[in-house]
Amino acid sequence: MDDSNRVIVVGGGPVGMITGLALASEGVPVTVLERLAGIPTDHRASTLHPSTLAMLEPLGMTGEALRRGLRSPRFQFRDRAGGEIVAEFDYALLAGETPFPFALQLEQHKTTGIAEARARRFDCFDLRREHEVVDLRLTADGVEVEFGLPDGSTGVLAGRYLIGCDGGRSAVRKAAGIDFPGFTWEERFIIVSTRFDFGAANGYRYRNYIAHPDQWCAIIKVPGERDEGVWRALFPAFTDQPDAEVLADEWIQARFAECLPYDPPYEIEHRNLYAIHQRVAASFRRGRAMLAGDAAHVNNPVGGMGMNSGIHDGLNLAGKLAAIWRGDGDDDLLDLYDRQRRPMAEKYVQAQSIRNKEMLGERDPDIRRRRFDELRRTADDPGAARAYLRRSSLIAMVEEADAIT
Repeated sequence: MDDSNRVIVVGGGPVGMITGLALASEGVPVTVLERLAGIPTDHRASTLHPSTLAMLEPLGMTGEALRRGLRSPRFQFRDRAGGEIVAEFDYALLAGETPFPFALQLEQHKTTGIAEARARRFDCFDLRREHEVVDLRLTADGVEVEFGLPDGSTGVLAGRYLIGCDGGRSAVRKAAGIDFPGFTWEERFIIVSTRFDFGAANGYRYRNYIAHPDQWCAIIKVPGERDEGVWRALFPAFTDQPDAEVLADEWIQARFAECLPYDPPYEIEHRNLYAIHQRVAASFRRGRAMLAGDAAHVNNPVGGMGMNSGIHDGLNLAGKLAAIWRGDGDDDLLDLYDRQRRPMAEKYVQAQSIRNKEMLGERDPDIRRRRFDELRRTADDPGAARAYLRRSSLIAMVEEADAIT
């Protein structure tokens, strides 16, 4: 693929790779530029919601994901201070409107790998690893991307359109001069994995959110590298605690002892500490450069909405670019992409993830009680619970976005 008649996707994570696959499946020439030599296996996103499973099915990804993932038909909210299960939500309430009435637990790097394997079947798909984008130029009829290689040399790649899927520190967003307003949480988050079986020990589901005014946590099961079953624990860590202290065994074992009714030590397999932001780009488009996924919006991970909404961005945009390629539309469709996806990031992804996180760590006892009572009432009312599940699994977001013209 030597000419400029292509879409350039910057970033080969789940959003970039799935967007590239979607474009290639429509016959659109696409080049994916990824700065890393391989798919990183660090512990980040791990949940595919029902809406996402349905959207990935036409790409041939869903069957393989189901084979490799863990089906999670229910999830819980617990109150550690009161020692109770506050609410449990059952995806069976969605059985009439989705063929996938469950969430699927599958590590992000496996989802990315499934997409890459399918994309490589298309002659019009081109993946170039160890290409780090350093600048871009927008022209009247296309884009030029400057990249650096491991040997210190540089190059330029031209294309008709550019999609930045290169994460929260997006070089595409910065080079395009698009603002990224929002805020950074006071806490950092640390993800710790262990093979201790919380499900067998105390009836945990595959997704569990455990509230406490001082030390909340989330416990989620993923398949693991050898399909042995690994549990991930998510803890907050405040910024006055040095990284080395938070990453140390002593600190981690103390958090397990606080949050869970079992005696440490736990065998720790992985640990990953990172800052958390809530931000939405001022625009998802600048000329022929678009943003998707974390490059366009970032949020805290409580509820598993970030990767899913990013995949939705990419598939929405790929469909519009395919229509432009076929001659069924023009660049006005790219404005429609911004109108459909940016408000949804604010209304659903930001609002729900902020509410989830605040509920887990709420310190005011009256506010905590009111929020727990509301959550109980919602879970106990099938109609309200169904509406909650439609929002939290992003089904409602997809429908509302598609209705925008």
